[in-house]
Amino acid sequence: MDGVELRVPGDAPAAKKKGISGSTVKIVAIITMFIDHIGAVLLARELMVQGIRELAASNDAAKMIQWLTDHAALYYGYTAIRAIGRVGFPIFCFLLVEGFHRTRDVKKYAMRMALFALISEIPFNLALTGKVMEFGYQNVYFTLFLGLFALCAYDFFAKYRQSSPDSGLWMIPVVLGVVFTAMYGLIYVNTLVVIRASENSLLILVVLCVIVSVCLGIYGRKRGIKRVQVVGADMTVLILIMFLADFLRTDYGGIGVLTITAIYVFRKNKKMAITAGCAVLTIMSIAEITSFFALIPIALYNGKRGLKMKYFFYVFYPAHLLLLYLIALLLGLGTVAAV
Repeated sequence: MDGVELRVPGDAPAAKKKGISGSTVKIVAIITMFIDHIGAVLLARELMVQGIRELAASNDAAKMIQWLTDHAALYYGYTAIRAIGRVGFPIFCFLLVEGFHRTRDVKKYAMRMALFALISEIPFNLALTGKVMEFGYQNVYFTLFLGLFALCAYDFFAKYRQSSPDSGLWMIPVVLGVVFTAMYGLIYVNTLVVIRASENSLLILVVLCVIVSVCLGIYGRKRGIKRVQVVGADMTVLILIMFLADFLRTDYGGIGVLTITAIYVFRKNKKMAITAGCAVLTIMSIAEITSFFALIPIALYNGKRGLKMKYFFYVFYPAHLLLLYLIALLLGLGTVAAV
């Protein structure tokens, strides 16, 4: 009969797994992202109108103090909202890794990601710059798509190496991985104002190559040469995709792809995975330190799917950006760039 549960006498009802479902975790990520974008789209525009960009360029300490006194509520409100918003991205990265392992068709998963990256670009441009076409900064779906591509490559190398014969050619990606990683590290070091790395670039590159090689050597003694070769291939792909993300100037850039990779590496332990991802983000910027609050919903995640709202999560991203831009228009801030 409909609505009646039939059990064999003596059977105990199935125990529900405690915690929160994947859909609830996604809702947490969406709420924090929406809060973040209120700051990034609306409050950032008001800060621009109040002259924060010109103030930062002036380097006048007295003017900065006076400006902060006059606009304390706006500035600190913006800062607080953006701090809350840091929670969203590592959760989306975690869910991407989960989706990669659970999806029945990774190609369709990637196609959906690419499609919504394209669909979201105009709302993203309008929300941040007020322009329909703006190629200086791309939406986060592009970062997630590149991260998903990297995961596919890691999975391919892990499976292919097990069945492929031993060959010296497998050392090529190891060498490339070491050199590319050192090169990316050098570029990152050169961005630090406190270090005049450009004067000693070759020396720093050699030192970084040695450090990466030693780390791989230590890892190889524990896991074997085949595993080192797989990791070398993974590193080559990772750095190339990170360079591509930085070149395209996607949201979070190469560090966003590295965050996805860090979560993937520690995927067997969800708490360790999200901690590693948040650590990568915080190394990029100390402002990302509040991302560690993502540990709370991830620690409560019970591995269940929850509500079937797949396309809602895809559509919400461009829809809410367009909504925030329309609000900016109503406030007379539509032509003001938020970045």
